[in-house]
Amino acid sequence: MILLYFIIIPILIFIIWLVVRKKWKALLWTVASLTVVGIAGWYLFLSFVSAAFQEKCETVKIWEIEGYEIREKSCIGFAGPPWSPIYLYQKDTEIDYVNYKTDSCLVEFTTEIGNTLQFDLCEEKMTEKKKTGANNI
Repeated sequence: MILLYFIIIPILIFIIWLVVRKKWKALLWTVASLTVVGIAGWYLFLSFVSAAFQEKCETVKIWEIEGYEIREKSCIGFAGPPWSPIYLYQKDTEIDYVNYKTDSCLVEFTTEIGNTLQFDLCEEKMTEKKKTGANNI
């Protein structure tokens, strides 16, 4: 981005110098128009490319357990195999996510304050809620 400023500032200085002379107005408008079109085109190109390489996810399964909502999603990225991250929500606020299940039924999440929440997805119940970290004295 800084390199872009080193290119644009001398061009703007040159354009201002050309403005002083009236016979250069056509050149000024041409250069300014090409600059605006070039910057806009580059921005659109980058936005289309970044949208094309984004991951795409869809919700596969939802569990509602003791006031929490657990969503399993199926995602595919630009390259590589699909994966199934699992997200924990409480009142439409994302608390945590895990990239994969280590067990077929048990999933553990960590909250912001350091609590570990363990859910049994097969029986649809919370199996453990414990405090971890420095406050566990």
